[in-house]
Amino acid sequence: MQRKLLLLLSLGWIFNYAHRMAIPPLIPLIKEELAITNAQAGLLMTSLLLPYALIQVPAGYFGDRLGRKKLVVISIVGYSLASSLIIFARQYWHLIGIRALYGIFAGLYYAPATALISEIYKEKKGSALGVFMVGPPIGSAIAPAIVVPIALALEWRYSFLVLSLMSLTVGLALMLIIKGEVRRVEKPKFAIPKNVFGLSIMNFIVLAAFFGILTFLPDFFVNKGRSVEEASLYFSLLSIVGVFGSIAGGNVYDRVGKTSLFFVLMFNALLSFLLVKTAYPVLVLLLGLFFYSVGPIVTAYTSEHASEENLGTVMGFVNMMGFFGATAGPYFIGILIDRMGYEVAFYSISGMYLLSLLILVQEQRSENKKRN
Repeated sequence: MQRKLLLLLSLGWIFNYAHRMAIPPLIPLIKEELAITNAQAGLLMTSLLLPYALIQVPAGYFGDRLGRKKLVVISIVGYSLASSLIIFARQYWHLIGIRALYGIFAGLYYAPATALISEIYKEKKGSALGVFMVGPPIGSAIAPAIVVPIALALEWRYSFLVLSLMSLTVGLALMLIIKGEVRRVEKPKFAIPKNVFGLSIMNFIVLAAFFGILTFLPDFFVNKGRSVEEASLYFSLLSIVGVFGSIAGGNVYDRVGKTSLFFVLMFNALLSFLLVKTAYPVLVLLLGLFFYSVGPIVTAYTSEHASEENLGTVMGFVNMMGFFGATAGPYFIGILIDRMGYEVAFYSISGMYLLSLLILVQEQRSENKKRN
């Protein structure tokens, strides 16, 4: 039962990301049809990420109180139906509104799913979360493979309808195969300990960098003279390698703990700097390995800061802060691209990873002082 649950939760997370990351490879086509700027294109990510962030803490708490599996099923069905509405969008603001609705339902997923996995797998939660967190790289990888051919053969709106039918199937399978609630919390608490605030700020910066580069990576390569198809291939390669990075990150966390987080942040800063400096596509492979290893490590590390009674709330709070950063990141990078070009914008991403590393170091020093 554990393996079936982990598989279905991971599939739901894969499509959660496939829907949201369907926009980046389609940005060149959307910009051409709707005549929008890079900043406005960035808002297509921001519009879903803001409601996504705001719903995180309520999702964690109500998952603890009402049932985590139940809330996950509601999330999958809801985000599938919401995303399918893009087939009717004809103006830019239609897209903004539909993406916001999608963000609300998609935001109900992470906190109850990760809390459930952390509680069931306990000492092996890093490895289990490493499997679960293949959602971002696989979802990001399959998004271009699904949406670009459909967009070129028909038009880009139909891409979201196909994705919706695929993800809806996963939601129905989770509802029918996993009977009842796997684990219930006896006395859920709405409590956020002080020791998660530094971690939350770090996560804010990390996800701002993460979504900033994901949103504009295909357009970055198009700007460097590559075709839309070639740029989408690089985007997919980043995510394919990220599958191994996610699994490895979770396993490494089980062995060395939070030390793993210091190293992955350092390598992300270095590799993102080298990518914009050289624009060598081969760097995408190395970046993908470390880029996606952050997710399971941060998630497992966050679970160490909570008890059974407030696990969902804490997971939701740290992820909420992270997605406030994710909300700001694409728009901020879009503005920098419009005003100062791709190089300055992408150098700032490397700087974000360095800043997050410094915050983590400072937090570690503060914790050591308290113990002494």
